[in-house]
Amino acid sequence: MNKLNRYLPDQKFLILLNRFILRYDESDCNKEKIVKDAYLFCVGYFLKYQQDYQNPYLKGPSNIIAVLSSALLSPNFYTIPSTVSLERVLYFYKFIIEYIIWNEHEVEKIFCNLKLGLTQNSSLGNKAWEKKAKLTN
Repeated sequence: MNKLNRYLPDQKFLILLNRFILRYDESDCNKEKIVKDAYLFCVGYFLKYQQDYQNPYLKGPSNIIAVLSSALLSPNFYTIPSTVSLERVLYFYKFIIEYIIWNEHEVEKIFCNLKLGLTQNSSLGNKAWEKKAKLTN
Protein backbone atom coordinates (compact mmCIF):
# COMPACT_ATOMS: atom_id res chain seq x y z
CA MET A 1 0.00 0.00 0.00
CA ASN A 2 2.98 2.34 0.56
CA LYS A 3 3.65 2.40 -3.18
CA LEU A 4 0.11 3.68 -3.64
CA ASN A 5 0.68 6.72 -1.44
CA ARG A 6 2.17 8.60 -4.37
CA TYR A 7 -1.17 8.47 -6.20
CA LEU A 8 -4.14 10.78 -5.78
CA PRO A 9 -7.24 9.33 -4.04
CA ASP A 10 -9.17 8.69 -7.27
CA GLN A 11 -6.14 7.04 -8.87
CA LYS A 12 -5.60 4.88 -5.79
CA PHE A 13 -9.27 3.85 -5.84
CA LEU A 14 -9.07 2.70 -9.47
CA ILE A 15 -5.78 0.85 -8.95
CA LEU A 16 -7.08 -0.99 -5.88
CA LEU A 17 -10.39 -1.82 -7.59
CA ASN A 18 -8.50 -3.18 -10.58
CA ARG A 19 -6.34 -5.36 -8.32
CA PHE A 20 -9.49 -6.58 -6.57
CA ILE A 21 -11.11 -7.53 -9.88
CA LEU A 22 -7.93 -9.20 -11.15
CA ARG A 23 -7.77 -11.44 -8.06
CA TYR A 24 -11.35 -12.54 -8.70
CA ASP A 25 -10.55 -13.14 -12.37
CA GLU A 26 -7.63 -15.35 -11.36
CA SER A 27 -9.97 -17.33 -9.10
CA ASP A 28 -12.27 -18.04 -12.06
CA CYS A 29 -15.26 -16.45 -10.35
CA ASN A 30 -18.27 -15.78 -12.52
CA LYS A 31 -18.99 -12.26 -13.72
CA GLU A 32 -22.03 -11.82 -11.45
CA LYS A 33 -20.02 -12.53 -8.30
CA ILE A 34 -17.22 -10.23 -9.42
CA VAL A 35 -19.69 -7.40 -10.08
CA LYS A 36 -21.49 -7.78 -6.72
CA ASP A 37 -18.26 -8.00 -4.76
CA ALA A 38 -16.72 -5.13 -6.73
CA TYR A 39 -19.74 -3.04 -5.68
CA LEU A 40 -19.12 -4.04 -2.05
CA PHE A 41 -15.48 -3.02 -2.47
CA CYS A 42 -16.53 0.35 -3.91
CA VAL A 43 -18.94 1.00 -1.05
CA GLY A 44 -16.39 0.01 1.58
CA TYR A 45 -13.68 2.15 0.02
CA PHE A 46 -16.07 5.08 -0.36
CA LEU A 47 -17.29 4.90 3.23
CA LYS A 48 -13.80 4.53 4.65
CA TYR A 49 -11.78 6.94 2.51
CA GLN A 50 -14.02 9.15 0.39
CA GLN A 51 -17.11 9.88 2.48
CA ASP A 52 -16.18 13.57 2.47
CA TYR A 53 -17.09 13.60 -1.22
CA GLN A 54 -20.62 12.35 -0.57
CA ASN A 55 -23.23 14.38 -2.42
CA PRO A 56 -26.16 15.01 -0.03
CA TYR A 57 -28.54 15.20 -3.00
CA LEU A 58 -27.79 11.63 -4.10
CA LYS A 59 -28.85 8.35 -2.50
CA GLY A 60 -25.97 6.26 -1.18
CA PRO A 61 -25.47 3.98 -4.22
CA SER A 62 -25.68 6.96 -6.57
CA ASN A 63 -22.62 8.35 -4.81
CA ILE A 64 -20.78 5.19 -5.83
CA ILE A 65 -21.72 5.81 -9.47
CA ALA A 66 -20.57 9.42 -9.12
CA VAL A 67 -17.22 8.56 -7.51
CA LEU A 68 -16.47 5.73 -9.93
CA SER A 69 -17.45 7.82 -12.96
CA SER A 70 -15.54 10.88 -11.83
CA ALA A 71 -12.42 8.79 -11.18
CA LEU A 72 -12.59 7.40 -14.71
CA LEU A 73 -13.32 10.79 -16.29
CA SER A 74 -10.77 12.69 -14.23
CA PRO A 75 -7.69 14.10 -15.93
CA ASN A 76 -5.78 12.21 -13.22
CA PHE A 77 -6.84 8.96 -14.89
CA TYR A 78 -4.46 9.73 -17.76
CA THR A 79 -1.53 10.36 -15.43
CA ILE A 80 -1.55 6.80 -14.10
CA PRO A 81 1.60 5.12 -15.48
CA SER A 82 1.07 2.77 -18.40
CA THR A 83 2.65 0.01 -16.33
CA VAL A 84 -0.56 0.01 -14.24
CA SER A 85 -3.20 -1.57 -16.44
CA LEU A 86 -6.77 -0.62 -15.62
CA GLU A 87 -8.44 -2.56 -18.40
CA ARG A 88 -10.41 -4.80 -16.01
CA VAL A 89 -11.93 -1.77 -14.25
CA LEU A 90 -12.89 -0.33 -17.62
CA TYR A 91 -14.46 -3.64 -18.64
CA PHE A 92 -16.41 -4.11 -15.38
CA TYR A 93 -17.40 -0.46 -15.01
CA LYS A 94 -20.53 -0.87 -17.13
CA PHE A 95 -21.56 -4.00 -15.25
CA ILE A 96 -21.13 -2.36 -11.85
CA ILE A 97 -23.23 0.61 -13.00
CA GLU A 98 -25.93 -1.70 -14.41
CA TYR A 99 -25.96 -3.66 -11.16
CA ILE A 100 -26.51 -0.47 -9.15
CA ILE A 101 -29.25 0.80 -11.46
CA TRP A 102 -31.19 -2.46 -11.89
CA ASN A 103 -30.97 -3.56 -8.24
CA GLU A 104 -31.86 -0.28 -6.56
CA HIS A 105 -33.31 -1.71 -3.33
CA GLU A 106 -30.63 -4.35 -2.89
CA VAL A 107 -27.74 -1.92 -3.37
CA GLU A 108 -29.36 0.68 -1.11
CA LYS A 109 -29.73 -1.95 1.62
CA ILE A 110 -26.09 -3.03 1.18
CA PHE A 111 -24.91 0.59 1.31
CA CYS A 112 -26.93 1.35 4.47
CA ASN A 113 -25.83 -1.85 6.21
CA LEU A 114 -22.15 -1.20 5.48
CA LYS A 115 -22.48 2.41 6.56
CA LEU A 116 -24.18 1.35 9.79
CA GLY A 117 -21.53 -1.31 10.42
CA LEU A 118 -18.74 1.18 9.85
CA THR A 119 -20.38 3.70 12.17
CA GLN A 120 -20.84 1.08 14.87
CA ASN A 121 -17.25 -0.14 14.51
CA SER A 122 -15.85 3.37 14.75
CA SER A 123 -17.95 4.13 17.84
CA LEU A 124 -16.84 0.85 19.41
CA GLY A 125 -13.26 1.74 18.58
CA ASN A 126 -13.68 5.15 20.21
CA LYS A 127 -15.15 3.56 23.33
CA ALA A 128 -12.27 1.08 23.47
CA TRP A 129 -9.74 3.93 23.23
CA GLU A 130 -11.57 5.86 25.97
CA LYS A 131 -11.61 2.77 28.20
CA LYS A 132 -7.91 2.14 27.50
CA ALA A 133 -7.09 5.78 28.30
CA LYS A 134 -8.93 5.52 31.63
CA LEU A 135 -7.02 2.36 32.52
CA THR A 136 -3.65 3.92 31.76
CA ASN A 137 -4.35 7.07 33.81
